[in-house]
Amino acid sequence: MLPTTIAIWAVVTIILIALSIHRSIFIMREQDTIFVSQGERSTKNEYATIMQRLRRLEFILKIFSFASGALTLLMAVMWLYERLYG
Repeated sequence: MLPTTIAIWAVVTIILIALSIHRSIFIMREQDTIFVSQGERSTKNEYATIMQRLRRLEFILKIFSFASGALTLLMAVMWLYERLYG
């Protein structure tokens, strides 16, 4: 059972790392603040869309971070159980 858990943890953690890299590249390309004149309302809408994508990405990152941490804890408990009672 432990090797299966390790394989699942590895997949979840690799996805987490890939999403983290994607987020950092995504953030590098975008500015923290923008100044929009009255004639550039489309830029404001684009920025709002980008911020919504970023919020969604961060929510997904939190899910994968929690899953990776929970699987790490589960593996530690399983390993300890096998050592004590196996």
